[in-house]
Amino acid sequence: MTSRQVLALVLLGALGAGAETALAQNAAAAFPERAVRVIVPFPAGGATDIVARALAERMAASWKQPVIIENVSGATGAIGTAQAARAPRDGYTLVTGVGTTTAILKALKPNLVFDPINDFAAISLITAFPNVLVVRGDFPAANVAELIAVVKANPGKFTYASSGFGGSLHLAAELFKLTTRTDIVHVPYAGSAPAITALLGGHVDLIFDTIPSIWPSVQAGKLRALAVAGAQRSAVAPELPAIAEILPGFDVTSWEGILAPAGTPPAVISTSADEIKRVVAEPQFAQGLLKLGAVATSNTPEEFAAFIQADYAKWQRVVKEAGIKVE
Repeated sequence: MTSRQVLALVLLGALGAGAETALAQNAAAAFPERAVRVIVPFPAGGATDIVARALAERMAASWKQPVIIENVSGATGAIGTAQAARAPRDGYTLVTGVGTTTAILKALKPNLVFDPINDFAAISLITAFPNVLVVRGDFPAANVAELIAVVKANPGKFTYASSGFGGSLHLAAELFKLTTRTDIVHVPYAGSAPAITALLGGHVDLIFDTIPSIWPSVQAGKLRALAVAGAQRSAVAPELPAIAEILPGFDVTSWEGILAPAGTPPAVISTSADEIKRVVAEPQFAQGLLKLGAVATSNTPEEFAAFIQADYAKWQRVVKEAGIKVE
């Protein structure tokens, strides 16, 4: 092959690559040109689903394209999340991410069929659900400091309920035990409702749960909330102190965000992130979330990616140090 022929091939290749890049840029600039699907890896009607639908409705109105929620539940969110990981990398399939699917499942199951860090591109947070530390009505402690003192003085005597083994609220209590060096016995239940029922009945002593699930029983005076489990006080219940005021650095907040398959064009990620930021800033959207016991929040794709990495590292440490194994 002559040098002239080689040069011609190189030029053709460069033109081809340039054309491909230009097509990708044009497609990203026009995004979205058709319906966008958002996979919610949990059943319809739950808090994750309700928030996603509220977001999708506003995005669709702005984009003038349908934003369709598709519930693909099962295996604690793993089935729908795995399906999203295999979707085309064009931005037309998104997925709601939560702490369980992006951090905890991988920490508990190393052979998970998807990699929550490498198989997805972070777009933005949508909301944070404050978790609360709640005790039965007659528990002999009025605040977190007293609770720690009581359980330290009685190792193995007190129990905590959770909504299921390996869930975020189970691990929240395990993090509390590790941080305070206390011995509290875990009693798992098949969901939040039976766990709260057990606490109401005095069969267990305390629980970590989300405000939407447990707040009615607290407001009715049947249970007592001692603190929120986030890094700071919550707008949902500003009268409650944060556990971090007693245990600096303690932060267990349930959250929800939007992810895309890894390899989705950066311009498409940016467009989606900007739209989510706009929606989250709407007063009506934020007020609607507050009624659910949630706080509207957004961040950049880079910030959200770092947030997920930190969350994953935290739960990996908790699972290892607490010796939690899949049952």
